[in-house]
Amino acid sequence: MWWKLLLFFWIAAFSAVGLVTPIAGSLTELSMIAQWSAEKAIPVKFRTAGEPVSAEDGGWVIRGTDKHGHDADFHFSAIPENAGTRDGYLATARYDTTAHRVEVVEVLGEYPGFSFPFIPGLEERAKIIFFHVPMAWMTVVAFLVSMWFGIQYLRKKDLEDDFRSVASAGLGLLFCVLATTTGSLWAKFNWGSFWNWDPRQTSIFVLLLVYGAYFALRSAVEIEEKKATLSAVYNIIAAATVPFFIFIMPRIMPGLHPGSADDNSAGPVVSSGGMDAIMRFVLYSMLGGFLVLYGWLMRIQGRLHRIKLKRAELAP
Repeated sequence: MWWKLLLFFWIAAFSAVGLVTPIAGSLTELSMIAQWSAEKAIPVKFRTAGEPVSAEDGGWVIRGTDKHGHDADFHFSAIPENAGTRDGYLATARYDTTAHRVEVVEVLGEYPGFSFPFIPGLEERAKIIFFHVPMAWMTVVAFLVSMWFGIQYLRKKDLEDDFRSVASAGLGLLFCVLATTTGSLWAKFNWGSFWNWDPRQTSIFVLLLVYGAYFALRSAVEIEEKKATLSAVYNIIAAATVPFFIFIMPRIMPGLHPGSADDNSAGPVVSSGGMDAIMRFVLYSMLGGFLVLYGWLMRIQGRLHRIKLKRAELAP
């Protein structure tokens, strides 16, 4: 029982960390954003390097240093609360290219101990990666495990292996639906619509059709041994396409998703150097939690299956 409680705590804790941890940019990113839009404000964290001084045109100015050691004058419309005691601030700000100073729009809080980096275009929406990517990976894991048990059935002709294959395929289909749903939400806020027929969206949609056909095949055959054999063969062929649709096709075709063939900047989201260390730690922790959750769900389905068989044996 203890490990189940630990599992729920693990997933809940890292979900909370992923959602609550603030996004904070640097002065470099703020200056870059200002080239695109002078009115765009982004969250920035900075440490104070002096006392507030009155500005000539009103307000107050505090010298501040961002996380990379770059400094600038931060202009406040009113003197911030506890200005003399705070080591730093997290604030939304914009860069005034005319006055060459940072205009603080709103103070969000004190200088955070750690934060996620500001990703232009994604901002707070980047946090969905902690749920979307692990679900996509679990889709691959579940489908490959299903293939493995399908091969085992063809070798041993044991219906228990067929059941495990079906159970894993069902969980894979569930994770595939969740990955598609979270990806569609991400697409709505970043690309303007829930569905854009991006290569990665198209490939995961094809997987939904492939494994939907797998369950349709099973429902069309009544003889258990024949059903298991046909399902195992189909499963092996279907699982062989999973790496192509998930890892290859989205990278060899142009698209909107990071890592597409025409993506010259971001690259695959978890590539070396492509993600902040804290974000990577939270992402891998969530993946570990989902792996254990998958194993637990497989175990529960196995128990329910054995109970069903036992009841069938005891039935008059």
